[in-house]
Amino acid sequence: EVAIYDAMIEAAVETLGFDWCAVGVPVEGQFEIRAVSETAPAEKGERKIGVDEGISGRSLQDGESIIVADAIANDEADPTEESIVSAISVPLGEWGVFQGYSAEVGAFDENDLEVAELLAAHARAALDRIEREYELKRKNERLEQFTSFVSHDLKNPLNVADLRLELAMEDCDSEHLRDVAVALDRMETLTDDLLTLAKAGQRVDDVEPIHLATLARTCWQTVRTAGATLELETDQTVLADRTRLQQLLENLIRNAVEHGSTSPRSHAPEDAVEHGSTSRQPEAEDAVEHGTSDAEEGESDVTVTIGALAGGFYVSDNGRGIPEADRDSIFEHGYSTADGGTGFGLAIVADIVEAHDWSIMVTDSDAGGARFEITGVETP
Repeated sequence: EVAIYDAMIEAAVETLGFDWCAVGVPVEGQFEIRAVSETAPAEKGERKIGVDEGISGRSLQDGESIIVADAIANDEADPTEESIVSAISVPLGEWGVFQGYSAEVGAFDENDLEVAELLAAHARAALDRIEREYELKRKNERLEQFTSFVSHDLKNPLNVADLRLELAMEDCDSEHLRDVAVALDRMETLTDDLLTLAKAGQRVDDVEPIHLATLARTCWQTVRTAGATLELETDQTVLADRTRLQQLLENLIRNAVEHGSTSPRSHAPEDAVEHGSTSRQPEAEDAVEHGTSDAEEGESDVTVTIGALAGGFYVSDNGRGIPEADRDSIFEHGYSTADGGTGFGLAIVADIVEAHDWSIMVTDSDAGGARFEITGVETP
């Protein structure tokens, strides 16, 4: 920050001709001089005026640039030094104010104000960028600490518990032990989702060309999709992080299959058939994607469609849809309408979208189900 303030003062002196100028920053209710020109009647570090007082205070509080032609004749002006006769004050947002001073009456005009505001805008943008980078660094450090905790400190005891439980079940067939096994499975699912969630939000810096339909087929094979149908209406190639785009598609497909079924669960498992963009393929051996083989898992009759749209792609289904009142909540951490759900699936999707600088919205599909639209996606 100090380097930006100093550069601003240097530019004001050399380019704008403001021999007397300074940057005041709010500190504990007062303006503290953080940068000042060599000849100005002020010293770095001094605090002489409150953040809600005088021209400086109004400039900061109202976000207003002000020209004081004659400080002696201006009731609001209260110069900290008698040598200051006229001044110009330009806000730097929450960062403070930039001011130029002069010992002459009417030293500043609208042209001075315009160039001073331009200088202030560049300085403010640089300060905002530094703050964002600092916050991103802190966030990444916290994520690394969290992922380390989940990966080692949390999962290692669970692995020990799993091993001990397996040994105990060899000696004793107990309903209580089976309940423990279910609880441990639930804990492992939660920790895996937490780990995925933490990694999903890290900013994407490296992307590669990915054929969306090809990746969608891969995702379809990794999700339990018995009875469901996949239709691909895209041949586009997008730029993305492959691992996280795969996670996004898998989560949206899983959400559609698990929550979008429009008919009661069947007890006869069938295969999930993948279709192309123009016609159904009747021969199972040509394009059959297998879901779960466990009858008790049930099956879904939903059709999932992945297609192209301007600047992105969509994932839709013909299921029950998402009520409009719930659409602002579905991406929140912990939101779930399913028994046993962790509530992290769509939160992970939102974090992956944000990490790519994309946008996501949910609306109704043409078939009455849910439609997730991802935009801002670049192509090769």
